[in-house]
Order: sequence, then structure tokens, then C-alpha cells
Amino acid sequence: MKFNLRQTFTIFFQKKRIPLPLIAATLLFLFSSCGSDPKEQTGAGTVSGRSVEKPSLKIADWRYVEQVVSESQGKIVVVDLWSTSCPPCLREFPDLVALQDQNPVEVVCISFNCDYFGGKNYPPEYYRAPVEKFLTEQKAYMTNIINNVPAEELFPMLDLASMPATYVYDRQGKLVKRFDNERREYGKEGYTYKRDVIPLVEGLLRTAAPKQ
Repeated sequence: MKFNLRQTFTIFFQKKRIPLPLIAATLLFLFSSCGSDPKEQTGAGTVSGRSVEKPSLKIADWRYVEQVVSESQGKIVVVDLWSTSCPPCLREFPDLVALQDQNPVEVVCISFNCDYFGGKNYPPEYYRAPVEKFLTEQKAYMTNIINNVPAEELFPMLDLASMPATYVYDRQGKLVKRFDNERREYGKEGYTYKRDVIPLVEGLLRTAAPKQ
């Protein structure tokens, strides 16, 4: 299986397990190179020196995502798996925010951050500051979650090799499509919200809501 390293460094291997210390070291290097070191944060509640409302942020697992989907019957649900170290994820994130802003009633957007790798010295809470800072800058007022399951468990469980990935559920809570680029279906650059995700959501929005 080939992986697109331009998409993300978050990859699981079915036949080869990467030592957690190596993963943690890689993570720290990428945070440093991307300017995401928590020590450099100016405060999660500020953007360019201006005080802004912090988005909600919960630490939970994929079962919580399934719970939100179940509780959102009658609405379209979009779940975005992303990481602060994944350039394509960050590039598309503003369009996820715009999708939620433009459809505050009929669409439920969930951002599911996957920075946590399972290192003992870097628990899920360790990633709160950089993730919260990014969400605040993006004004991501939606359901925001930091995954608390080690990547080596999460990705095999989801049968997913890499990020970014976006799940779209219909009004009945049924998964309609998972967008990823494991088979290069969307070319080297991968899928986009404007070209791929949003048209699907708009089509689902035209369907009638289920009768109560």
C-alpha cells in the first residue's frame, strides 16, 4: 500500500509498528517546524492581539462522534478528521467552517483532531493549547473533539490509512460517503470541500427531513 506523504505523516502500518518514542519525536519536530509549539502560544482566546470567544473543545473518542451523529437525526452531519501537522487538512479547514456557518440549522459539522499518538509523555490534554489556538483563529464554532485513542488503534479501527478524511452522514444518520485519497481517486492534491464535499452536502440538504 502506498501512502501520500504530502497529505499527512499520520499513517498506520498493518505489518510494521512504529515505536512510540519515534512517533513522539517526529511529532515534536513537526510542531516546531510548523510554529505550533505550545510554548509559543499567545493565548487561546486571542487572535492578532484581539480577544475572541474560544470554540468549545472536548477530549473524547470515536464513540462520541457516533453519539453526536445519532442525536442529530434530521440533519446532515459532516465529520472532518484532521491534524495540526497535516497541510491539506489545514488548507481545507476554512471551508469546513464556512459550511457550518452557512448552514447552522440543517448541518452539524464535527472537527475530530488526531494529533494524539499515544505517547505516555504526550497525553491528549498536551495538544489542547495548539488545537484550541488554531480553532480560535478559524472561528470554528462547531463540535470540536481531540481524539483520545492512540493512532495505532484508531486508524485500524476506522480502516483508514491516512488523513485528511471526511465522513458525510445523511438525515437518517447513515454514512453516505467517506472522502479520502487512499486510492488517488481525487488526484495528487486530494479531495476538496468546494469541489467534492459541499456539492454532496447540498444534494443531501435538498432531501426532505424524516417525519417525526
